[in-house]
Amino acid sequence: MGFVKENINGIEIFRISEFEEYGIEGFFTTRKGCGNDSFNLSYKWTAQKDEVDKNFHILFEALKIDHRNIFYAKQVHKNDIIIVERGFDFFEYNQEAEADGLITNIPEIALITMHADCFPVYIVDTEKRVISLVHSGWRGALLHITENAIQVLKKEFFSIAEDLLVAIGPGICKRHFEVGEDVYKMFLREFGDEVCLESKEGLFVDLKKAIFLDLKKNGIKTCQIISCDMCTYENVDIFFSYRRDYRKPENLGSMVAILRMVRR
Repeated sequence: MGFVKENINGIEIFRISEFEEYGIEGFFTTRKGCGNDSFNLSYKWTAQKDEVDKNFHILFEALKIDHRNIFYAKQVHKNDIIIVERGFDFFEYNQEAEADGLITNIPEIALITMHADCFPVYIVDTEKRVISLVHSGWRGALLHITENAIQVLKKEFFSIAEDLLVAIGPGICKRHFEVGEDVYKMFLREFGDEVCLESKEGLFVDLKKAIFLDLKKNGIKTCQIISCDMCTYENVDIFFSYRRDYRKPENLGSMVAILRMVRR
């Protein structure tokens, strides 16, 4: 079933149904909530911090998440991974630790990453009971952040590839991710022509394919991967997109990915 769209207390959200039998909850928000299409969860793209606070309060209440047991990091488009041992109060903590990947084996801590075209990657070790949430943009993909998260799982928690269930959420598709020649050549060197497309319209990169290649390289089979085929750029009514709307800052916003283990 994969990513299932639901309306929970007026919030339109995607839920990863396959995780539930393992006592794991995975979500991805949309721009729809509270009767409008600007359910923004980004403090960067707002002049009204109170409005974003309100949206997070509504979200946490709808999903029955304790806002005092959250963990997010300052995302800097690198490949660093943080092992999370305790959560904090979302509304009282100003996070300065930098990382684009999170891992925990502690139940009830809600891991959060912010997105507006970059891909969320959810990784669940169904046997060792460990979860990881990754924010993968083009810089993170080039630095193999998804592979790095898997390597940390293997080294620190003794995970094995056969036990991992992975979901790749919505992000910008290759049709709309045009890049300059320098970025194109870096992807060509790192991943080969499987992720690179040159046409008369320009040079394009398939970020999702790069994530798939890293997963396959680390022993993850296709049957272990759940993929959302929705493009954040194309689905104007559902998702915020930086690449689509950066010339109109008033239209910008952010969705969030959430992953938590509700039972050990």
